[in-house]
Amino acid sequence: MTNMTQALTGEQIGHTDGSHRSPCCGSWPVHTAQVNSGSWSVHNAQTICHSEGKVMTQALTEAMTQAMQLSAEAAGSSSGSTMHTLKLSDHLSVLVKPPPGLENVGHSQQSPAPLPSLPNLLPGKASKKTRDRHSKPSPEGTNWVALLRTKEGASMLSCQLASLSATQLQSFCAELVTSLLPDLKVLACDPNAMPVISQLLALPGIDDLRLKLTRRLRGSLLKLTKDKHGCWVVQEALQAAPAELHAALAQELRGNVLACCRHRHGNFVLQRCVELLSHDAVSFIVEELRHHAVDTSLHIYSGRVMQRLIEHCPHSGSMMALLDELLHQENLHQLIMDPYGNNVLRAVLGSGKAVHIKMIGRALTANVLTYAQHRHASLVMEAFLDALKGKYQNELLQERYDMLETILGGSSGSTTSPFEHIALDRFGNYIAQRVMEDCQGIEQQRILELLTVLRPKLRHAVNGQHILQAAQRKFGPRLSSVCEPAYYPGEVNTDTPVQVHECIATAVINL
Repeated sequence: MTNMTQALTGEQIGHTDGSHRSPCCGSWPVHTAQVNSGSWSVHNAQTICHSEGKVMTQALTEAMTQAMQLSAEAAGSSSGSTMHTLKLSDHLSVLVKPPPGLENVGHSQQSPAPLPSLPNLLPGKASKKTRDRHSKPSPEGTNWVALLRTKEGASMLSCQLASLSATQLQSFCAELVTSLLPDLKVLACDPNAMPVISQLLALPGIDDLRLKLTRRLRGSLLKLTKDKHGCWVVQEALQAAPAELHAALAQELRGNVLACCRHRHGNFVLQRCVELLSHDAVSFIVEELRHHAVDTSLHIYSGRVMQRLIEHCPHSGSMMALLDELLHQENLHQLIMDPYGNNVLRAVLGSGKAVHIKMIGRALTANVLTYAQHRHASLVMEAFLDALKGKYQNELLQERYDMLETILGGSSGSTTSPFEHIALDRFGNYIAQRVMEDCQGIEQQRILELLTVLRPKLRHAVNGQHILQAAQRKFGPRLSSVCEPAYYPGEVNTDTPVQVHECIATAVINL
């Protein structure tokens, strides 16, 4: 045969591992030699086999059978001669004919077109050098919901919102909000979408779009309040939304205030309500906490809500009744010693009225030594000493006198006083320092007398050095004249080298 460009070997018919793929499977082996014979080639047979698999299966089967028969006859007739072996490719190039009507398919068929590339989800996906800053911010047909629920998509969208100009922002946000509204309640609880929604609520110049977002949240505010991510969206909406959302929130949370107060996420929403809403708008919170003031103050989460109420609400009406219940003498000891209740009492001492400060002061004065040496109660006592110098100091003169009289131990000349135990305690030494800072007149003389007696113990105590330093700042030279360093048996004086030598010389003379 002539015009044969390449022989089709056995390896080219099947896979290199010996396996063969039938044409009826929908594809021909990858390694195929094209045989240019007339207007037909094996390559064209492949193409037709792809498109007309059933027809080509029968045609190729018959061609292969005839080719094998001719090869066997040629091999038998050429034994003992030097004729060239007839190759299978020669038979295929001649015998393989296209089915009727498909003769010219191979000539007109072109190589398949490449797959279209996926468009960028956002212009921000492209590099900064090739990005057109004045192009349309978003392509049409973008699935914003699916994009926003991915970490990368939410990050790109957040950057896009931050980089757009004022003119682009309005149109871009309008398209975005319209796409997100149907799924907003679900997206508000999504960890990736939540920051972007909060960013949308805080953007300036889109009041109408913000109103649409906040209205869409209505009906799910209680669920969002208790959600890990949704509570952030509600807090942002409270700060940016109009008054109608405040009313809707009050309506949905009514009857669930106590549960939300004790919820690890819901308590933050209620704190934000107290900080941002009017006093009348949060009155429902005060009303629902009535008869639960002590339990609420002793809880790790609801105690924070009580603190915000005390700090921001006027102490009158229902709030006054809540405080009276809280500060009942039977409850104060438990609140003073509690790790969370003490924070509520400190809020009362910082923001309450004089009558409330007096109620706490009487409880502290009755058990000074125990409270001053306690980790949590000492914080309440320190806050009480600060309140004695505040705006109600003229109304609290008697309470101040009673407290200092109890701490310093009564009349001058007495050598026993709670001050000694308080000054040497790990928590009480802070109370002693505060007493020294605030003492006046005869109180100063009494403290100097006590320091003279306590000096040896203070010099060797772990917390004693703090007391001596505070006394030096308060009294200065007066402390040196009254508390002159002396040599005590069993004590090593290490103030200065000169004082050490003086003590040694005095001891030698006495001997």
